[in-house]
Amino acid sequence: MVFTREEGMDKEKLKEVQFYREAFDHYDWNKNGKIPVKDLQYAMRRAGQNPTDIEVHDMVNKIENGSGVVDFEDFLLFMKEKNKETDMEIHFKDTFRAFSKDDDGCIPADELKFVMNHLPGKVTLQEIDEMIKIVDRNRDGRISYSEFRVMMGAFPLIIPNDPVMKMKIEEKALSLIKNENPPEK
Repeated sequence: MVFTREEGMDKEKLKEVQFYREAFDHYDWNKNGKIPVKDLQYAMRRAGQNPTDIEVHDMVNKIENGSGVVDFEDFLLFMKEKNKETDMEIHFKDTFRAFSKDDDGCIPADELKFVMNHLPGKVTLQEIDEMIKIVDRNRDGRISYSEFRVMMGAFPLIIPNDPVMKMKIEEKALSLIKNENPPEK
């Protein structure tokens, strides 16, 4: 998993890995290529992430083998996972800002309908209306950021008290988990 030039890594990626290496090495007190699990959160913060205690605990449970230490390769995996989460959220926010032109921080349903109707592809007005009806949970004619995230395939920021919606969220979470961890053959 450690990236090298031979694998065709670009200069930007190489800089990023070097930056991670510096953060990792800062907590590798005895220079054995490993850091204590208890220092992982600090190393990740030094590398530009801000994971919660629970996120770190979950990551460690996925990879750590009971030794109480993490090597640089595992550290890179943790950073990749955190960066993926951050990248998606930034993508959602940037896309939402491109559509959200009003002062309320919402996208008027009519504006979304207009844009979607003029995108390449064959989406009918009826399909667009149905999608907006599903996404606009509070039926105010505007798409909030939370509603937009769900439309884009993310989990809602606030879990609704609707049992059907909760079931759909749980099903999506299970399918994502299954896709990330395919059965070994």
